Amino acid sequence: MPNPNILLLLSLFLPLIFSSYYDFVRLANAGKRSIHITDDLDDVIDDEEDEAWKNWGKTPKLSEDEFDPPPSDLNKMNMQEIQEMMTTRNLGPVFGFVKLRLGERRTPDVVAEIAMKWTKIMKTGGIRVQFTGVDSSTIMFSMDQGRDTMELKEFILK
Repeated sequence: MPNPNILLLLSLFLPLIFSSYYDFVRLANAGKRSIHITDDLDDVIDDEEDEAWKNWGKTPKLSEDEFDPPPSDLNKMNMQEIQEMMTTRNLGPVFGFVKLRLGERRTPDVVAEIAMKWTKIMKTGGIRVQFTGVDSSTIMFSMDQGRDTMELKEFILK
C-alpha cells in the first residue's frame, strides 16, 4: 500500500503543475533567464590590458643602466658603510634564523603557528618570505628576493 503522505502531496501539487494557470511553475523558471551574446564582435575593441597588467607577476630584470658595480677598493670604507652597501646590493635569495624570546615554553605546534602567522603578515605587506619552525625557540626564514631584507629586519625586531 502506498504511503498516504505521498498520495496527499501528489494530489495537492499535480493539479497546480498541470493546470491552465501555471503561474506557479513559471515563477520557478524566472531565475533561469539566459543572456545571449552574439558571435559578431568585429566592432568591439578590447584595450583593457596595459603594460602593467602584462608584466604583473614577473620578476623585474635589471637593465645595464641600473647595474652599479661595487667600488673596487673597500679599504677606504668603514664597516658600517660596507654593511649598508651589502644590504642595498643583495638581490638574490636570503635565509636566516630568528631566536624567539627565551624563558617561554613553546611546543613545536605553537612555533609552527607563529611561523605561519608571520608568513601571512609579510605576504599581505607584499614581501615574499617563508617562515618555518625549527625548534621550540628558533624560526628559519627564506626569501627569494634579498632586496626586501630591510623590511623583514624591521618586522622581526619590532
